[in-house]
Amino acid sequence: MNTWKMKALAVLAALAISASAEAGPSIDWDPIFFYAPPSSTPSNQPLGNPLSGVGTVSKFDAPFNDLDAMDPTKEYTIYLYGLTSLGTVTTGSPGLQFYSTSYAGGTIEIYEDLSPDHDYGVNPPNGTAPSTFTDGTLILMGNFTRFVVETNDFTQFQVGNAEGDITWTGGTLLARTNQSGEPCPGLFTGGLTWRSSLLIPGYLFRHDGKIDLNCPVPTAPSSWGKIKANYR
Repeated sequence: MNTWKMKALAVLAALAISASAEAGPSIDWDPIFFYAPPSSTPSNQPLGNPLSGVGTVSKFDAPFNDLDAMDPTKEYTIYLYGLTSLGTVTTGSPGLQFYSTSYAGGTIEIYEDLSPDHDYGVNPPNGTAPSTFTDGTLILMGNFTRFVVETNDFTQFQVGNAEGDITWTGGTLLARTNQSGEPCPGLFTGGLTWRSSLLIPGYLFRHDGKIDLNCPVPTAPSSWGKIKANYR
């Protein structure tokens, strides 16, 4: 490849990396606690078992910069429900096993509550979970088009991950999930643990994660000739 082409590509790549580094996750949390029927375990979520979760937002970034998750007069809460296990797939031999569970369906809701009162309680669902996580104004709602939980039997600190794709459907801030008239799907991602010392009794996982908005990238007509001219 010509030197000028290599320089142009390197600069464009650096600009892209710099731009992505400046922006944080649109929505960040630690934690969401997931819960399921007693028959579900970190290594096996049987076919048809539901998975739900409740948690609180710890930080917002674009396009929700004006929301202050640390404001003591309010709270932003998260509720996931309707995820249905398609069965856990196990690979590897004992001591090196990897467990992957895909889920069908599922909805995520995010609320702004002007009377902070969230309470995880124990052995959910219970008198406070999910009810104290859904008692505010619904600011965002979306449906999962993919959701996967991955765990194992070999990590020292009992860690894995959960990830899913979101199509936004409602809430008072729904319009912010669009850019130039195009929808920005959400990527739900982050690490989880099933270490008992980090869990509340009755909960299956603790999740530290975020949502990124994958907005369409605007493009403008150009040519190698125009790019080349910039580096002469």
